Amino acid sequence: MGVGAAIALLIGTALGMSIFLVPTQMAAEAGPSIVIAILVAIIPMSLGVLQLLQLGGAIPVAGGAYVYGSRLVGPYWGFLNIMLPVVAVWAYLLFAALGFAQYLPYLLELLETGIQIPEVAAVMAILAFFLLVNYVGIQMAARAQIALVAVLIAGMLTFIVGGFASFDIGNFEPMFPDGEGQPFEEGLAPFFLAIVLLYIPFQGFAMIIEIGEGLENPTKNIPRVLAVGMTFVAVLSIAIVLALIGGASWEAAVGPDGEPVDGALAAVADAFGTVPTAGLVLIAVAALVAAATTVNTLYTSYSRTVMRASRDNLLPGFFAGIHDRFDTPHRAVIFMGVPPLAVAPFVGYLDELTGPAFLDWLVVVVTGTFLSFMIGGIALWNLPKTFPQRYEYSVYKLPLPVLKLVAVGNVLVSFVFMLLVAASAPTALAFVAVFALVSSIGYVYRVRSSTQAGTDLRKEMSVLHQHEGGDGETADRTD
Repeated sequence: MGVGAAIALLIGTALGMSIFLVPTQMAAEAGPSIVIAILVAIIPMSLGVLQLLQLGGAIPVAGGAYVYGSRLVGPYWGFLNIMLPVVAVWAYLLFAALGFAQYLPYLLELLETGIQIPEVAAVMAILAFFLLVNYVGIQMAARAQIALVAVLIAGMLTFIVGGFASFDIGNFEPMFPDGEGQPFEEGLAPFFLAIVLLYIPFQGFAMIIEIGEGLENPTKNIPRVLAVGMTFVAVLSIAIVLALIGGASWEAAVGPDGEPVDGALAAVADAFGTVPTAGLVLIAVAALVAAATTVNTLYTSYSRTVMRASRDNLLPGFFAGIHDRFDTPHRAVIFMGVPPLAVAPFVGYLDELTGPAFLDWLVVVVTGTFLSFMIGGIALWNLPKTFPQRYEYSVYKLPLPVLKLVAVGNVLVSFVFMLLVAASAPTALAFVAVFALVSSIGYVYRVRSSTQAGTDLRKEMSVLHQHEGGDGETADRTD
């Protein structure tokens, strides 16, 4: 995969469905304070990018999060660093598909088609379509992603231009509305939640280490893709939030029922009074494209993580298979795609048990991601000692004091953010905890069964494979 395609994949993930839903949801919950919240969210993004620049530049492999955990922290932590992101990706796939199903009726209404499509049918259609696309091949998926990202950006720019055309600085006052029935009537909790959830669009940068060796000249290109892609993402995300509040005020994000307005950004753009119907259609289409890019990129990147763990026999070797004709990790793609498809028909029933339709899926996503970044922070701390040559000759090398600061910062910030968001949806946190417990039992079983078969699984999980340029480099960790 070339640099251009990788940047498109990264942007497609970060500026995916979340940017078309989360800002309006958080504006309804936290008012103009989301402008400050998204600026604060840049702090963990910056720490995360620096962490992945160093790890990805030193050890550019497919399934990077798993490899960094297992080789630099310990086999068990590497195992968690695959299972937690995988369940987070399953949740994010459902979130993106549900967002697609929310925008589709709004678009059909704008076009006055009179067509009604059941939510479950829309969710399953988008998940199944991109499962097939990624089964057929990464090159096809990458070319499609570039075209989709162009449409996505056009819709975002339409919203931004419309918002700034009707910009009123008075819409930012008060920054923390605390009157009766307003967001901060009972305290600052909505602001803290907004910080965490507005970080979601910035999480797409982790995708690049999952592609790893699938990128041309990964040692040099991973830093380039991260720098260009995330700068672009940060600027557009901040512009979206500024346009939303400045162009129509936070109250435009609240529907008649007191909930976030249906149609999200497209509905707020209508309130600007400066965007014609054609522009509203483009924004709605871009939101549907955003869902498509999110689903596509998640399949593309995280199937590589499953494939990489299967190479170590941590997961069944069956999932490491490469298709003879399409040259894709087709079984790993199926592994990522089937669970969300199976759950999709029952989402309505799950919402009744877990609470808000979107929020709990997002909490699953961010909880798993923050746990993964905590493990990654420890991996970064251990890199210079465990693989000194890799660190010394990395194309992107953080000075040792900066490396330690970034490592500690990732662990502390991720831990604090995880607690903040988990407190808002305890059922989602409980789901992640139960999944981690069940996975841990599976890990113990897998290690013991491999030992009985004469294979030291933990030792295999401590060695960089020769095709990854490791020449048998071993991390002396056996927990």
